Amino acid sequence: MSTTSLSQSPSEVFMVRPGNFMFNTETAVTNHYQDMARSNMEWQEVARQEFDRAVDTLRENKVKVTVFQDTEDPVKPDAIFPNNWISCHQTGEVVLYPMATPNRRLERRMDVVQWLKDNFSVTRVVDLSPYEDKGSYLEGTGSIVFDHTARVAYACSSVRTDVKVLDRLCAEIGYTRLVVEAADSQGRDSWLY
Repeated sequence: MSTTSLSQSPSEVFMVRPGNFMFNTETAVTNHYQDMARSNMEWQEVARQEFDRAVDTLRENKVKVTVFQDTEDPVKPDAIFPNNWISCHQTGEVVLYPMATPNRRLERRMDVVQWLKDNFSVTRVVDLSPYEDKGSYLEGTGSIVFDHTARVAYACSSVRTDVKVLDRLCAEIGYTRLVVEAADSQGRDSWLY
């Protein structure tokens, strides 16, 4: 493995095992990639099986995995994607992100943040979630691709990627940003993130 790939890839991760994975009506308004082809119960079973296989595969490849079980209540269809509300950086910084839809905000778990503080050298928590009150969002690595070696944050401007919030993040963690604009084949630009 090259030095670059080592500095870009973690040796330890945490994951959230799905409790109520399903079609999310709140996020579907701005995410046309969601699929209603299965019932919620079918999606939940498929998601749990795929999750467990992913954990096994990571562990077989010597990646340490800590699993948090999603809580049954309140229902959080997308809790399996914590990368949207939190990111952890080699500098010890933990970033909490502002989420666009109310049911995604419920995923933010302070027990996970406390676990990180208890088990790693967390230097500070950068909490961007107050931007939700201003209608400005930046959904973590669902919105951003970090090049940790070059310290560049790549993003596509959208309803879930507010450039002002990205600027604040970059100022906080010492990255520069590169923002693009894009549209799908139907001309929808705010749907891409």
